Amino acid sequence: MNSQPVYPKKQIIDFESWERKENFNFFRNFENPSISITSEVECSGARQRAKENGQSFFLHYLYAILRAANEIKELRFRINNSGQIICYDTVDVLCPIRMHQNGKFFTVRIPWIEDFDTFYKEARHIIDTIPEDGDPYEPENIATEDSRYSVILVSATPDLYFTSITYTQERKSGSSYPLLNVGKAVTHEGKLVIPVAIYVHHGFVDGAHIAEFFRKTEEFLK
Repeated sequence: MNSQPVYPKKQIIDFESWERKENFNFFRNFENPSISITSEVECSGARQRAKENGQSFFLHYLYAILRAANEIKELRFRINNSGQIICYDTVDVLCPIRMHQNGKFFTVRIPWIEDFDTFYKEARHIIDTIPEDGDPYEPENIATEDSRYSVILVSATPDLYFTSITYTQERKSGSSYPLLNVGKAVTHEGKLVIPVAIYVHHGFVDGAHIAEFFRKTEEFLK
């Protein structure tokens, strides 16, 4: 694992001229300003490519999700610890990785790399070199403490197919970054699909942006 990761650049948004000022002001004081949507995405192509190349299907769909998030600006807006709205140039991904059958896991941070082969190699290296000891929440704690919210979090439940999910919320203003979960791949109407849930701040993201996220993710997986 990289001991000194390079964090994505960001810009502080001029709130008064921001195109989403009214949207954000409307939702900012809600008890829960976030929304969660679950939908299926077809993944037959990615599963087949992973099988043919002896690769991890998990890393194939992780790349697709991260690529979609990076291509949609609204999924890169964040609130820093000073209350400012910021936009990251790119975002990385946090992933809880199960280490043992007893359920012990370790969260890793995998950087966004546009070239799939390079991304896969880096992700594989990070996962294969997870330390046996240490704080399993370290990458999340660093992000929270230092306002390094240039991430999305993707959890996998490959043994469970689901149609909806409820997320924990760390503070009233919503999660510091988008939370996602991917479930078990199943065959529906002759197509292999996976359920993908996304939980995002509604002040940043509308239904049209979420629909675009699912469309892009499926496009990269088909």
